[in-house]
Amino acid sequence: MTRLRTLRAQAAEELRTLIATDYLPGDRLPPEAELARRIGLSRNTVREAVALLVADGLVERRWGVGTTVLEPVPPASFSVTDVIPVKEIIKNAGHEAGLSHWDHRSVRPDPDIVARLDLPEAGAETWYVERVFTVDGRPAVYLRDWCLKTIGGRPVDLTGLRDVEVDFIGLLRDQSGETLHRMEGKIQGAISGDAFAVGANARPVPLVQIVQTCYTTAGSAVVYSIVQFDTDVVDLTISRAFGAGGQ
Repeated sequence: MTRLRTLRAQAAEELRTLIATDYLPGDRLPPEAELARRIGLSRNTVREAVALLVADGLVERRWGVGTTVLEPVPPASFSVTDVIPVKEIIKNAGHEAGLSHWDHRSVRPDPDIVARLDLPEAGAETWYVERVFTVDGRPAVYLRDWCLKTIGGRPVDLTGLRDVEVDFIGLLRDQSGETLHRMEGKIQGAISGDAFAVGANARPVPLVQIVQTCYTTAGSAVVYSIVQFDTDVVDLTISRAFGAGGQ
């Protein structure tokens, strides 16, 4: 099975190159037998590879019509310096935001996460929330949060985050009276896992990952997050303001 998936991924990459070189949006691709001959792989492998391209939104396959190249969808633009809800970033970029996955439970975090949070006592548990945001139906942002169960002396209930319209920052402010004021973290590389899979034949893709700690206005570290972005779906941007000295 691993070998078969490798061939599918190889065929999909070769078809992407072929489409970028020889075809325009609206063009119809040759039959699978002809594509198989051109890239030197079996027809069954090409069929599975085309399914990957359909899942990626690169082509459309219709019964009686064939496989047609689609107009590229511009990626949503994310600023890594803005502290605003993910769904607002998606909507502001002119796309539809959704949730393809949500999980919520109480956990005892790993020591490296404990070291980044101001837990009330040793061995205390946190809320763990796992969400996959979609851009126009495509998995785009995999967000994992470890949040204190009590903030500002008030209990925190995060079950409302199953609704894509609920804002994490606003939810914490309303429940605890505290505001997430700033975040500190670093940018890393990562490889996608099941969170970004579309169909059984999805391929691993490189991601940009941000690990960050969020602080209240009082300086308490209350949320630790790992955020992964599929850069085939979103663009990450950075904005800086320069002072008079140009630094």
